Amino acid sequence: MKGTGMSQPNSRLRSDRSFGRFAFGVAPAWTKGMSLGLLLIGVSLASASLCVWRSPDEDIADIYTAGSYKTVFQDISSDRQKVIEDRLGYALDPDETQFKFFPVFKGDDQIGTVMTHAGKGQFGVIEIVVAVVDTGTGAIVKAVRIQRDREKAKAAIRSDEFLGQFKGMTSADDFSISDTSLKSASDDAVRSSQAIANAVRKLVIVYDVFYGPGAGKSE
Repeated sequence: MKGTGMSQPNSRLRSDRSFGRFAFGVAPAWTKGMSLGLLLIGVSLASASLCVWRSPDEDIADIYTAGSYKTVFQDISSDRQKVIEDRLGYALDPDETQFKFFPVFKGDDQIGTVMTHAGKGQFGVIEIVVAVVDTGTGAIVKAVRIQRDREKAKAAIRSDEFLGQFKGMTSADDFSISDTSLKSASDDAVRSSQAIANAVRKLVIVYDVFYGPGAGKSE
C-alpha cells in the first residue's frame, strides 16, 4: 500500500508518538463576567469529537499483528467540509476543523490507517478507534475498538458480536441500527450502538474524501 497519499500538501506529518496535548492558559478579555458554568458548557460542546489514541502499540499488535505508525494532521478546507457534510447528511461537529490520521506501516509499506472519534452515547462520551485498509477504491473497515465509555451495556458494546459487524464495511454501506442492517449491541443499548455506528461511518467517509478515488479534486 505504498503511495496512498498520506503526505498531501495540506497535511502535517509527525513521526513521534504524540497522543495529544491540551493547553490551558489565561482566559481572554472577552470571557470576563461570564460564568464558569457557561464556559464549561462551551468547552464541552467544542470538544465533542476530540479523541486521542490511548493504546496504539496494543491496538496495532492486536489489529495488524505488528507495525509502527505516524501521525498525520489534515486541515479541512471549506470545499472538503461541504463534500463530507453532503455525504454524511449533517454538519460536522464544531471542533472538527482538522482530522488526525495514523497510517500504520510494516517496514516501508503502509498496511492500514487508524482514526479515532468521540461519539455521544446514552450515558456519556464513547471513545472509538477505527482501523481501515485501503483497497484502491476506498477504505474498508478492518476493526473497531472501544477505548473508553460510561455505558451501562459496556460488555455488549465492546463484544466481538457487535463490533465484528463493522468488519468489511465501506462508506457506501448502511450503518443504521435496524432489523435489516446492523444489530444493536443489546436491547437497552440502541442509542449507544447507533452512536458507534455513526462514528465509524463518519471516519470512513472522511478517509475516502481525503485519500479515496478522486481525493483532492474538490480543492
